[in-house]
Amino acid sequence: MTHKFSQWSSLSAWSIISFTLLTTRQLLSSGYALIPVVYTGWQQGFSSPWVIIAILAVVGLIFVFSVLQWLKFRFKIETDKLNIKHGIVFKKADELPFSKIQNVRLEQPLYFRPMGLYRLVVETAGSKENEAELSALAYKDALTLKKQLMAEHDAHPQQSEHSRTPSQGQHTSKQVKTISRKSLKQLVLFGLYQNNAIWLAVILGPIFGQLDWESMENLQLMQSFMAWYDKHIAVSLMLQFIFAVMALVGFYLLFSLLSIASAVLKYSPYRLSRSGNTLHRTGGIIAKQNDALAIRRIQVIKFYQPLIGRLLKLWTVYFKQVQGHEVEQRGSTNMLVPSMSRGEIALLLPELKGVEASSTQLPKQYQHIHLGWFWRRGLLPLLVPAINTYFLGLNLFTDLLWIGAILLCSGIYLRYRQYGYHLEGNDLWFHSGLLGHSWQLIALAKVQHVSITQSPNQKRSGLANLEIGLASGTVKLPYISIIAAREIAERSLVLIHNDHRNWI
Repeated sequence: MTHKFSQWSSLSAWSIISFTLLTTRQLLSSGYALIPVVYTGWQQGFSSPWVIIAILAVVGLIFVFSVLQWLKFRFKIETDKLNIKHGIVFKKADELPFSKIQNVRLEQPLYFRPMGLYRLVVETAGSKENEAELSALAYKDALTLKKQLMAEHDAHPQQSEHSRTPSQGQHTSKQVKTISRKSLKQLVLFGLYQNNAIWLAVILGPIFGQLDWESMENLQLMQSFMAWYDKHIAVSLMLQFIFAVMALVGFYLLFSLLSIASAVLKYSPYRLSRSGNTLHRTGGIIAKQNDALAIRRIQVIKFYQPLIGRLLKLWTVYFKQVQGHEVEQRGSTNMLVPSMSRGEIALLLPELKGVEASSTQLPKQYQHIHLGWFWRRGLLPLLVPAINTYFLGLNLFTDLLWIGAILLCSGIYLRYRQYGYHLEGNDLWFHSGLLGHSWQLIALAKVQHVSITQSPNQKRSGLANLEIGLASGTVKLPYISIIAAREIAERSLVLIHNDHRNWI
């Protein structure tokens, strides 16, 4: 192979920026617990000039360390692997076979944009950290390296076609085909229904707890608001309820602005395309991204619809890979397709030939698990208020316990109603959720192990718990018919018995 990187090559000097930021981040992540101590000391008058000297010394050491990392970093491309040498005190040599590479991500951070440089991130299955990062690459070089690292998956389609019909064969064409685009409006809706305002509220709770609310009560604006509330809202219980609901909706929409901005900045302009046997996701305003994922690396396709998504009839599609190392694990979960309707999903699934699953649309119904699952869990929360009521009688405390227990029982029942499965040929659909819900599409040919367990009560009722082990994690189907559990297990074992392909 003749290639400019076939000999040991060094990175551009601009990569020192990346090494510096990485070292700073590692240092801060290791010493974040000291921040409150330093802040408290500073508030109490700790202003020694040695602090400034120490800070300058740390900055200088980080820069020197980053320069040494750059000087010692070398890489080269061989016929079937990527070789990397690095390390200052302890020398390290990494060999990454192309066949083990799971994802290749091309990024352009904001600090590289003026120079037109990119960062190439290489990830392999089974590792929780990036296996390799090549920084400050010219776009042409980065793109060439990316195509070469993913060439293994396009040049060697999955063997043993006995389990497929001719129409399910692999895509061998290298032509790039766009299979999904998302407009600005769709990304705004994605940010709206994916909003995790509750977690932001948990974070802001301690901050609000430090505010001086007594002094705020004396503000004229706050006094005017309380007077208006007492005059127009407090006069009716219904008006108070409506006001509380509107306040919650306003709170959700307020924090949705952050989620919407994040979705637009990260994904716009969103494009998902296919080249041979590789999926490519491009987008990003501040930091441009170009993710590549070998289709055969996909273990499970997950379709998630939170509560607001149900109202908008929109889904998020995730491509789940080996557990602990997904394309968008940093800041998200997996490589995803946002704002998908049922119709768009029906158009997307046929474009994913090679993922093993053959289903082409979301099921509209599923087989529920047995009611025994709910009886074993749903009545337990009622014991606490029942015991307290027996000894203390009915009072405000026990009333609150009953309200909490009933709400918890309702949540368990809603979860029970969402539990279920749908068997479609050699594909298993697993349904779960609470207020929102999700489908997981599992190709039984991807199963690593199956386990059927029964309690004495389940044996008497002809029920069992089925555990399905995948490279992406474990799926558990509790309280299903023992006949159905055996059918699913036997069907998956028949598919994988003589199949020696590398499904990871």
